[in-house]
Amino acid sequence: MSDIYPNKTKMLGFSLPALGLNTLVTAIFVFVPVIYAEHRGMDPALVGLIFFLAKIVDMVAAPIWGNFMDTHRTKFGRRRPWLIVSVAILVPAVFMLFNPPDNVSTLYLFSFLAMLYIGWDAWTISHTSWALELSRDYDRRSRITGLLQVMSMLGAIITSLVPATLERMGILDFETKTSIIGWAIIFILPITAFICVLSVPERRTDNKSHIGFKKGLSILMNNFALLRLLTANILISFSTYFVQGLFIFFVSYTLRLQDWTGMILTSLLVGGLIGLPVWLFISQKVNKHRTVQIAMLTGTITPISLLFIPPENIFLSVLAFLIVGLNTSANEFLPRTMMADVCDKDHIETGSERMGLYYSILQLSSKFASGTGILIGFSFLSFFGFDPELGIDNPQESLDRLRYLIVLLPIIANALVIILMLKYPISREDQKNMRKIIESKESN
Repeated sequence: MSDIYPNKTKMLGFSLPALGLNTLVTAIFVFVPVIYAEHRGMDPALVGLIFFLAKIVDMVAAPIWGNFMDTHRTKFGRRRPWLIVSVAILVPAVFMLFNPPDNVSTLYLFSFLAMLYIGWDAWTISHTSWALELSRDYDRRSRITGLLQVMSMLGAIITSLVPATLERMGILDFETKTSIIGWAIIFILPITAFICVLSVPERRTDNKSHIGFKKGLSILMNNFALLRLLTANILISFSTYFVQGLFIFFVSYTLRLQDWTGMILTSLLVGGLIGLPVWLFISQKVNKHRTVQIAMLTGTITPISLLFIPPENIFLSVLAFLIVGLNTSANEFLPRTMMADVCDKDHIETGSERMGLYYSILQLSSKFASGTGILIGFSFLSFFGFDPELGIDNPQESLDRLRYLIVLLPIIANALVIILMLKYPISREDQKNMRKIIESKESN
């Protein structure tokens, strides 16, 4: 029942799945759509639609996994076994997606994307719920999710360094780079999962009996903080995945830096890593939702620099993406640690810790936004007359529209998040009061 305080080495081992997962997340949205749209001849709008349809499977699977983990305890715990199970689902899906045959079909892409998302759900829900349950302290939750975010950013940087290194070695073929990234992910996933399960125990929770679907849904729908957070997370995730989906096209063809995509992606991710301790520090000085507002304000200003980068200027491109990346780490770790606080309110009303369900709902909102981001982004490409197979030979008007698209839509999304957080109902003091109520009920 009490908080768990592992030493630094064990916490480092525990956090490794965040590194493993983000090697996959970065690659699946930055590299995989390009393989199918540009190198397998699929229409960009069709690729976007397949990603969106696979996300529907993902969105169904996430709450099922979350509720299942919350209500089924094994002798190994509620979270750890499913992290291992997820590896068996993810590895074959990664292999097939990153090494498609020449005559690939829409069913092939949809099936293995759906399989990957099901494994992704099991991985993230088990690990993140486990992490959020380690402590009930408002600020320690931020530090735990901050550590996971460090690993997440390192995983993304590893993914970007693979093509950057290959490019400097003269290996410029995009399919070869993507395949090597896939093999790196296959190597990393099982190692990080097994180290994690041996590092930190789960915190014991004495859940009450299942409260029933109707009552549980009513509690969810009347949780004002939850609804605000989910809406904000949809907008934040849309912005993130929209940019990731168009990144390769923008850098390769609008900026004419096709041989530097890995290096520029690395600069974006390094910016996020640099910004993380800043956002963590701010979140412990002011309330978390105020930190979100500051991060989103940063995210409405810094992308404007992308409108003015001249083609073929690697120095300005690296610098601009480094600055743009500063707020990206806040986009993930702040909603996760805020969801743990939201779950405390549910705990008071139900008597159960439903962290798996609540995190799966947060993840579901991210998945909806990611599928929508890819769908809208690739649909705009077709609408604007951009043809991935033409590359830099696309009309200049189409290349300019791509530049405006990758800047303006995320700015609008970030501005809406600032408004949503104006009257967010859970502060540091509110969470401390909820924790006292929970501890009082448990002691009785």
